[in-house]
Amino acid sequence: MYNKLNFKNNCPECHANIIHDNIKGEFICSTCGYVIEEQLEDYGYDGYNNNSHNNNIIARASGSNSLSYHDFGLHTEIDYNGKDYSGKGLDDQVKKSLINLRKWNTIIRISNPKERRLSNVLSKINEICSAGSFPNVVCETAAMIYRIYENKCDTKGKSSICMAAAVIFYACKICSIIRSLSEIIKLCTTNEDYSGSLKLTSKYYRSMVMICEEEDIKNQQDEIRKSKEIHSNKEQIKNIQKTTLNHSSRISNVQIISISQYISKLANLSNFDAKVERLALEIAKKTENHLLSDGKLPNGMAAAYLYLASILLGVNILQLDISKLAGVTEVTIRNRCKDILTRYKITIKIKPNSAK
Repeated sequence: MYNKLNFKNNCPECHANIIHDNIKGEFICSTCGYVIEEQLEDYGYDGYNNNSHNNNIIARASGSNSLSYHDFGLHTEIDYNGKDYSGKGLDDQVKKSLINLRKWNTIIRISNPKERRLSNVLSKINEICSAGSFPNVVCETAAMIYRIYENKCDTKGKSSICMAAAVIFYACKICSIIRSLSEIIKLCTTNEDYSGSLKLTSKYYRSMVMICEEEDIKNQQDEIRKSKEIHSNKEQIKNIQKTTLNHSSRISNVQIISISQYISKLANLSNFDAKVERLALEIAKKTENHLLSDGKLPNGMAAAYLYLASILLGVNILQLDISKLAGVTEVTIRNRCKDILTRYKITIKIKPNSAK
């Protein structure tokens, strides 16, 4: 049977070109008029518009599926306006029936405690991502991680806010987005609950990392087992085992964020001059091969590079201002600057001004 995806461009009778009639829903031969396929289903839009919001409205069906909803976005919502499709008001009898339908709709959507917990955590993830202006990929990745974690570990009795914050922080690590755990917690908690939520969220994050790492190792072991069944070459099996052991020693899919990204973030937050940021990035690039930043907080290293660049260029920047933006103390910045200056020599080239 032919359709839009697998039909050939030539007529099976006379091998001529084929015409697609969108109105009648048919594939017709341009020469002999042979109808190759009829009553085709069109899954596209009803119309075209440059505005993405209008495109979603005029679509034939609902939007794409989303992991950030407990029912993957395939839910039905009953409007509260009490009007029909033409804008006319409804009778009292119909309004009562709509109220009952809306009530049973909410009951059917969340039928057990597990779905209720899933709905609560995913709604918190959406709220935090919208409040922090996170990209959509972070929200989807966080929802996927939480679904994996919930299948492996029981989340009964755990705080939904702290769980959502931990999942978003893990998703930021995977998507190479620089957001600290304290920044995420400040978006969803008050100052009174900050310290307790920070400890609980870090605990949930560590357990998530351990469970996801175990899942990655199991998947890699399954790949080795399948490769042994398929491939008989011993050298290929040894190479797969070596790559698997190298990858199993670290968390899978977590991207390593470089110091240059932290420098760019601090420079954008503080509105520093572009030449200060460029010089800080250059110094960081020349010192990246040394064991200078091992065990050090990346925010402190980025603040130290920016402070050194501002001093070399004669820009007046206080340590207090940089420390507030980076979330470290002034002592940390001074210690990191001391480490950089003691291990490296900085040569300054001064260009003489041309005589007028």
